[in-house]
Amino acid sequence: MTLNEFQTYLHSLYKADGSTPSSGSDEWTHRRNLLYAAINLWDSEKGVFWNELWVTLALAADGDKTAAVSDLSYDMPTDFRFLGSYVRVTSSAGKNVYYRVISPSDAELYANTSTKAVYVTGNVKTGFDLHFLDQPTAGDTINYPYYKTPSLPSATSDVIEMADPWFGIYYALSVLHSIDGDGDLSNRALAMAQDRLSSMKIRNMQLPNDQTNKVDDREFKQGFGGFGNQAGAGLSRYGDQL
Repeated sequence: MTLNEFQTYLHSLYKADGSTPSSGSDEWTHRRNLLYAAINLWDSEKGVFWNELWVTLALAADGDKTAAVSDLSYDMPTDFRFLGSYVRVTSSAGKNVYYRVISPSDAELYANTSTKAVYVTGNVKTGFDLHFLDQPTAGDTINYPYYKTPSLPSATSDVIEMADPWFGIYYALSVLHSIDGDGDLSNRALAMAQDRLSSMKIRNMQLPNDQTNKVDDREFKQGFGGFGNQAGAGLSRYGDQL
């Protein structure tokens, strides 16, 4: 659903006519801001990481994607929030090297070592940077999954990211009725918005048919855990030499 479609559907439900306010008008801007409030509520829903907000560096509009000579620090995308897993560096031949993620406060513990690890510094104001402890090979491709901040549509053709934009429509409708002093209609619209949000949460947890919803024991598969694990072999859980 585009921002223009959001405005059209919202107006039809609110005023029961097709005279949608023009883009840039005070009414249009006010209703767009109500959508932004709905996106904020959706984004901050407790205990939920929305599938729509998981992306990869390869698909990001910005952020450094190629390793450079003698460069250990790289700019991250402007919509970056936090890393989702290992950082992967791929050579032109397709060979992958994985870097585990550590806390910035632990970086000094690995100084002057060849540990394959990275850490992140920065904030939303100054931007985020990815730091390698071990120099990646120049020219190799950097990639990683990360959780991003939601986009706020501004142009009429911009698409709303949430799986069910009707949550935003009913939330905005509830606020508009509340401003008008119509509590019954406001409560009815709010209940519909909450129902849409609940449905999104359920769908967000669903996997395709015949898939199990469990956490795989990756360490066991790699030989680092379970029976037969040689604790004295001098390997950490990530395979780094201790």
